[in-house]
Amino acid sequence: MCFKFSTLKLILFAAFCFNILCVQSAEHSTTISAGDDSTFCYKNGQISCNDFNGAKPEPNIYPSVAMRRYEFIRTFYPVLRFIANAYFLLVDAVFELYNAFQPVEQVGWSTANPLLFIPANKAAALIRHGKLKSLDLIDAYIARVKEVNESLNVAAHFNFETALKEAAAVDKNIGQLDKTEREKPLYGVPFTSKDNLWVKGFVTVDGNKWRKQYGTPAERDAKVVANMKAAGAILLAISVLPNGGMSTACDDSVYGIAKNPHDSRRTPGGSSCGEGALISSAASLCGIGNDICGSVRVPAYANGIFGLKPTNYPNHVIDSDGIEPQELTTVQPAMRKLTNGPMCRYADDLALAMAVLAGKSVSEYAVDIDFANNFRLFYVEDLNVLIGQPLQNEQREAVRKVKNHFEYEFNLSVQKVDFPLMSRVYELWGLDGWSPQMPKPMHLSDLASDFFEIYAGESNQTFWSWEFEVLRNFVAPKDEEEKAFVEKKIEKLHRQITELLGRDGVLLLPLWPSTIVYHHQEPFTGVFNNYYIEVPNILGVPSLAAPIGPKSPTTNMPLGVQLIASHDNEALLIAVGREIERAFGGWVAPGKVPKGMANDAKKWTMH
Repeated sequence: MCFKFSTLKLILFAAFCFNILCVQSAEHSTTISAGDDSTFCYKNGQISCNDFNGAKPEPNIYPSVAMRRYEFIRTFYPVLRFIANAYFLLVDAVFELYNAFQPVEQVGWSTANPLLFIPANKAAALIRHGKLKSLDLIDAYIARVKEVNESLNVAAHFNFETALKEAAAVDKNIGQLDKTEREKPLYGVPFTSKDNLWVKGFVTVDGNKWRKQYGTPAERDAKVVANMKAAGAILLAISVLPNGGMSTACDDSVYGIAKNPHDSRRTPGGSSCGEGALISSAASLCGIGNDICGSVRVPAYANGIFGLKPTNYPNHVIDSDGIEPQELTTVQPAMRKLTNGPMCRYADDLALAMAVLAGKSVSEYAVDIDFANNFRLFYVEDLNVLIGQPLQNEQREAVRKVKNHFEYEFNLSVQKVDFPLMSRVYELWGLDGWSPQMPKPMHLSDLASDFFEIYAGESNQTFWSWEFEVLRNFVAPKDEEEKAFVEKKIEKLHRQITELLGRDGVLLLPLWPSTIVYHHQEPFTGVFNNYYIEVPNILGVPSLAAPIGPKSPTTNMPLGVQLIASHDNEALLIAVGREIERAFGGWVAPGKVPKGMANDAKKWTMH
């Protein structure tokens, strides 16, 4: 599909600019509400931290012109909200209409091997006990990667020859393993890795044309890749990502457009799009992604699998060594928000993958929770973000389904909560954006030319970097005093959430306000829809994306939710993820998997 300088493209771009110009002034001037300092209280059955209680507002330190804009926005908020809603309705209608005439393809299963349906932890156990040959497993996955990649275009590099040799060596040595070798948790099991992580002998392309043409092979593995190999896992392939990893779609990778296995007209999310598509298509068991603004969780949501963003601040639970570009791991603010994380088809594999990537014991993450007595659940639905796409009913119902399950199954009292500062996510992000090195468009006259250059694939910049820096020009603090003020608000939101959750609480909320978009739609909606996923990166707390079955009856796409816990409490999130998998089916497979295949896989796990 190509909109190059078409009338439709111009109309949408004009609407995009109008939306920004109409509402962005609000984002800088309404950062702080008078009551956001208050403590939690119950009001109308809802926990809120926006009760004034006679408290005096903090003195305003924003320029007087900003406050005049604030008064204007407050007065005309209904009109501006109507404009934003109309914009999203227009974009959705245009892409729905166009794609109604496009063919829909899903991943097929007619040639799939039943071995593909064995979870990683059980496959490793079968291999260690000589009941499953690693070579048979690797053979099955190689065949599946080839088939899936032909239709989805989600793999950048293949490691098949080396993988087969390593699998043969596993089978040959299985009877001669010493205790250390035998206890390797992923012995003989395949994995995949994102193409912005160093893998020795491969060029780390990072979705970039220049790197593909002139890059040199990595001299060593990234720490997380090395940890997987040390645990006995066998690298199968390296997956694609959008240019620079800066997008929630994968329409601009140097390898071409990556497709969603559930609907070829739609993106598999981003930026760990290749991992999401491979794992959902049963072409990988576990993968390594990384997340600076939802890049593990969005593709997990888009493809119907599990994705965990671990604690990333003040300390990284998982080492971020070996990510390209290296500035992301050496320069603030990017290094504060970025972390590697596991992506898995089965919730039971999250603890294992998390432990391996973090270099810790599996027992630290595989814990059982007494949900009836030692667990609390809170939930959020709408965030009052002026320019974000409104939360759609199916995404709201996914949150409520999880809420209702825990209420009825464990007799919990699940409270709805309200964090006004969470709705000011763009200002909180705008404190430091991606990185000081990111380009910042300084004049409105540059917007159109930059937009069309990126859309035509003639720029090394991405839509997300462009759009975020447009936003940042409006919302970023203008001096050190304002910066300190916003930093104080980030600390306050962090304190409000962590004090509420403690060590036994989880916050349930949407991950994305709508179904994942069609190809080429992301430039018009993507940056506006990431308000739910930004919060955990800004605060540094762990977050899990969990699929909720069955598929949407209207779009035939996966549904899912997001879960947030306090720092270093990944084990609690994983336990909740396992319960959600038990209640709602877990992995949402693309297409229709023949029942016989899943049953055959169960026979293996019963050995």
